[in-house]
Amino acid sequence: MTDERNAYDIEEPGVVAFSGGRTSGYLLRKVLDAKGGQPDDLVISFQNTGLEHEKTLEFVRDCEERWELDIKWLEYKTEDDGSMGFREVNFETASRKGEPFTDLIKKRQMLPNPIARFCSAELKIRTFRRYIITRDGWEDGWTTAVGLRADEPHRAVRIKGDIAREEVVCPLYLAGVVEKDVLDFWSEQSFDLDLPIVGHMAGNCVGCFLKSRAKIESLMRTMPEEFDWWIKAEELAPSLDKTNTERSKKFRKDRPSYADFMDLTKKQTLLFDPYENDESIPCLCTD
Repeated sequence: MTDERNAYDIEEPGVVAFSGGRTSGYLLRKVLDAKGGQPDDLVISFQNTGLEHEKTLEFVRDCEERWELDIKWLEYKTEDDGSMGFREVNFETASRKGEPFTDLIKKRQMLPNPIARFCSAELKIRTFRRYIITRDGWEDGWTTAVGLRADEPHRAVRIKGDIAREEVVCPLYLAGVVEKDVLDFWSEQSFDLDLPIVGHMAGNCVGCFLKSRAKIESLMRTMPEEFDWWIKAEELAPSLDKTNTERSKKFRKDRPSYADFMDLTKKQTLLFDPYENDESIPCLCTD
């Protein structure tokens, strides 16, 4: 097993990719401890899609304030010339109605789907990259630390940088950290991520189409207002994609539309058990 301090003392210039979840928050704390704080050449980056749960945004703010950090809050933006860009926000100004995601869909003129999962790449990874290449002194490259644990080996061993100048490392994987370690850590802290529903189903984009049908149903029953954007996005889709195919109208062709799924949850008793046979598809967004 790699010595923990060495695993977390990432090379600078460096980045901690903070998703707003417990695991990446644990990684962030470990890197800060290894470095004795936040050096000038360590960027902490949170990319907001506008569809994260409010408790996620509060958790990012709490880490920022309690640990006295400079966290870069970034959002995707289509520039006036039509190019893909970014904007810097903060807790108060961060989008909360899916505006960056809507902007991207209009730019790409289609909805993402399980095959073309461009949302994570553009809203998260490349939005960060568009910011980082504007920083002076980072021209020769940087190291990005992501929160993939030792109990996620299939993801950790496959991850790589978006461009050649970026080296991606997984300190938690190298240090042998598993989910229990993360949960034990946060149980001892004075604050924590306070997402509703057992199992943190609301993590990352609440209504993400890669989540299992059981999780989507549970979320719809508990917080139906979080699905207004997803329903409206599918209503908008046919006007963007002129092919008028089934794929162009929905996030997933193998499921009912979000509107129909919502109607089913209102009319019927529990359709799926959210704690059995989880069919969620892992995406580039981490915990």
